Amino acid sequence: MMDKPSSTFQRYEVRLMGYLDARWGDRFEGLTITLEEDGNTLLSGPVADQAVLHGLLKKIRDLGLTLLSVNQVPLSVPANIPKKEKRMNTTATPTKKIDTRVLLSTLWIVVMINMLKADILSLFIPGAAEEVARTAAGAGASIPQLMLVGAIMGQLGIAMIILSRVLNYGINRWVNIVVGIITIAYIWGGMASYPHYIFIASIETLCLLLIIWNASNWRNVEA
Repeated sequence: MMDKPSSTFQRYEVRLMGYLDARWGDRFEGLTITLEEDGNTLLSGPVADQAVLHGLLKKIRDLGLTLLSVNQVPLSVPANIPKKEKRMNTTATPTKKIDTRVLLSTLWIVVMINMLKADILSLFIPGAAEEVARTAAGAGASIPQLMLVGAIMGQLGIAMIILSRVLNYGINRWVNIVVGIITIAYIWGGMASYPHYIFIASIETLCLLLIIWNASNWRNVEA
C-alpha cells in the first residue's frame, strides 16, 4: 500500500494495454484507474521513490499485463485527461466486457449448431447417399471410416464448448487456436458445391476465425 503523498513524491502515469476489471483495483491501491477511450488503462498517482515504482512495474509484469508506457508528471501539474475518457476510482465498476472464456464457448455453440443444420439440410438432397459414397472413394476411405471422422470432429467441437470454460489460460488459448484451424480445414476439405453448404460453411468459418483471433489476443488479466 502506498503512503500519503509528501513533497518528495512524484506523480507517475502508467499505461496498460486493454481494460482492467474493477476486481483488479485492490492490486493497485493508492493509484487512480482510468479507462481511456482508446481501450487502454491508465494508472496514475503519487509514487514515493524509485523502489516503489520498480515494485509497481514488477507487479504489472507478474500479473501478465502488457505495459505500454511510464511517464513522470509533476505533482503541481494536473494530469492531461481527454474530455471523453471514462474515469473510475478503485471501487468503481467499469463497462462490463464479455469474459473471453464465455465468448469462446458461445462461438463454439454457434459453430456446432450450424454443423448440425448443414447435416440435416443435406439429407434432403437427392442422391445424398451416393454423394457420400463418392466422397469416401475420393478420400480413399470406406463410408464407416468417413462417418467416424465426422463423428470425431462433431464431438471435438462439443468438447470445446466445455473446455473453453474450464481449461487454464495458457492451454485454453492454444487448444482453441489449434482446434479452430483443424475445424476450418475439415469444413472446407469436405465442401460440397450446394448453396446452403457454402453459406453455412462461411458462417462457421467466420465464427472459427473469431475464436482464433480472440484466443490469440487473450491476455492473462482475464485468466
